[in-house]
Amino acid sequence: MTTRQVAVDRGGETLPIRVPADATVLEYAERPVSGTGPALAEAALDAPLGSPRLEDLAGALPSRRGRVVVAVDDPNRPVATMRILLPAVLRRLAAAGIADDAITIISANGMHPKFLIPQLRAYLGEDVYKRFDGRVVNHDCEDTAGLVQLGRTTFGDVVEFNRSAVESDLLVYVGNIAVNIWGGYSGTGVVVGLGGVASVLGHHGRGGIGHRDSCHGDPRTMHYQKRKVAIHEAIEQTRGKPTFYAEAITDARGVIGTFAGAAAAIREQGWPEADRRFVVDAPAADVVVVGLAPAFLYGSSDNALIALTGVCFPCRLWLGAPLLQPGGVVIGVTASANTVDPSTHPGYAEAIRAFGRSGRSFDALEREADRVGRDSELVRRYRQGGAYHPYHPFWLFNENEYAMRTAGRIIMAGARAGEFFEAMGVQVLPTFEAAWEEARRLVGDRPRVAVLPTFWSKPRIKFHGAA
Repeated sequence: MTTRQVAVDRGGETLPIRVPADATVLEYAERPVSGTGPALAEAALDAPLGSPRLEDLAGALPSRRGRVVVAVDDPNRPVATMRILLPAVLRRLAAAGIADDAITIISANGMHPKFLIPQLRAYLGEDVYKRFDGRVVNHDCEDTAGLVQLGRTTFGDVVEFNRSAVESDLLVYVGNIAVNIWGGYSGTGVVVGLGGVASVLGHHGRGGIGHRDSCHGDPRTMHYQKRKVAIHEAIEQTRGKPTFYAEAITDARGVIGTFAGAAAAIREQGWPEADRRFVVDAPAADVVVVGLAPAFLYGSSDNALIALTGVCFPCRLWLGAPLLQPGGVVIGVTASANTVDPSTHPGYAEAIRAFGRSGRSFDALEREADRVGRDSELVRRYRQGGAYHPYHPFWLFNENEYAMRTAGRIIMAGARAGEFFEAMGVQVLPTFEAAWEEARRLVGDRPRVAVLPTFWSKPRIKFHGAA
């Protein structure tokens, strides 16, 4: 068999591997940008979509000292957005006469960690953090006094939302549009980032993100996205006024696209632009090879569940036809140490072990979620700051289920063998060459191969296959 060499991510290094000459290599390619980040931000704010300008909304408040909440994507997201869009938003509020002490900045971290002061300072920038010192806060999904119950959607999902955001006179959200299995694209982030536990349990549960009509990359038809929109509409109906969004598309150059205004109008223009930049043609594959960066999504790839999510995630980002064929093999190229840090990821070890004890039953794991997610000691660790909520690992299993059921085998090439990968049914082999030989044994000598060498070190992409 004729082969070719491809350099793939393996932790903080790259590893040359040999794959069939006809393997498809899929990675993000930069396209031209129409202006600088600051110019794009100002242009979007000058002509918002489906909304008056931000300064007009602020200027119309009954009192120029009205309560203004600026919620931001949490520090897991690109810092470029905060350095470009957030200052532009704050300048417009100041120009409309809104005093700094009338503004609260909320890190919309959902069930992610309540980020620590050094992390928030580094993310928002020293100038912004100092200017709003004491008024930069974390959302707390467990703070019952800081949440408001707003009923249920037609899907039956609880609408539980941040009280300060509900009661604000003006709610602004600064965030990102990026490829994500959570809705097809991220964006319009108040629903998740400012939701309480009861709210997130619905759409992030197995019946939400795990729903068969959520297991693809099209936000226009995705079940999860419909549930997210229903909650968003309930929040806006209660508040009686729309959220003003400022959202960015980013890559290694920084901000490369901006959108501002109302949620629905941003989706209409933002999604096609994201499609143009992030969708690549991808024939169906019997073997999918994913290079894993040292950290992505929710932390270090040494964490076994994060590493597993790293190889399962791209398998759901298909349009038209699935990337991974049923019974195919997924190979992660990684230096994962196969560990879990209980101080930053409480509940992860418990969830993984529960999955292993159940014989790797997703039904049984679903029944374990409340036991772990409501464990008082694990919740206490979350509320202290710096740790994920103990329900969080169950959301990862819900998103990984599609690939874990579709694949005939998931192999980690170069990882450390041990308890956690074993409990999750992941095979660990010492080298890519050994993993490749095992894949050929399982799917045949001439498999169709897709290689994703930089999926986690460059902007994520989606895969368009012929239906």
